[in-house]
Amino acid sequence: MSSNLSIKKRCEHCKNEFLAKTTKTRYCSLDCNRKHYKILAKQKKVTFVETATKLKINDITEINKKDFLTVKEAAFILSMSLRTLYRLVENKEINAYNFGVRKTLIRRKDIDFYFDLSINNIDINKDHLKNMITTENSYSINQASEKYNISTSALFSLLNRLEIPKKQFGKFVLVKKVDIDSIFANHD
Repeated sequence: MSSNLSIKKRCEHCKNEFLAKTTKTRYCSLDCNRKHYKILAKQKKVTFVETATKLKINDITEINKKDFLTVKEAAFILSMSLRTLYRLVENKEINAYNFGVRKTLIRRKDIDFYFDLSINNIDINKDHLKNMITTENSYSINQASEKYNISTSALFSLLNRLEIPKKQFGKFVLVKKVDIDSIFANHD
C-alpha cells in the first residue's frame, strides 16, 4: 500500500522539516528514530534510578524511627532477602510475632540483640566438644552403623538432627561412644 499523502512535519530528534507519508510519522529517518529511542531509554533509566534512590533514603529515615518492623523492612535494614529473614525467624534466631496471615512484626531490639550474641563463643564451645572426641572414646560412622544396624546416611541425619558433635579424623568421621550408645540405649 502506498500513500498519496504528503504532510510537512518536524522531526522529533533533529528538528528538521520533512515530508511525511502518514499522519503518525514522527522522524525524518530510521537513524533519527533509533537515536531518539536511545536517548529516551537512557532518560527513563536515570529517572528510575533517581526515584528508587530517593525512596530508599526516605524509607531508611522512616524505618529508623520505628520500634516494630515488618519483615520486609527488617530485611531491608539487614540487607538480606525475605526468605533468609523468614528462615531466621523459623529457626528462632530472631524473635518475631505473627499477628495474622500477612502481618509479622519484629522488634528493633531483637534485631540488635541478634548481633549482640557472641557467635564466636558458640563456635568455641563446639570446637571444645570436638576436641574431646578421640579415637579411643569414639566410634567411626561405619563402626556405629554396623553395631546398631543402621545405614550411614540415616545415622548422619540422626546425628545432625540431635546436634551431636562429630569430628573428621583422616578419612573417618568420629562420634563419641557415649553419645551413640545413649541414642540407641532405649532401642535394645
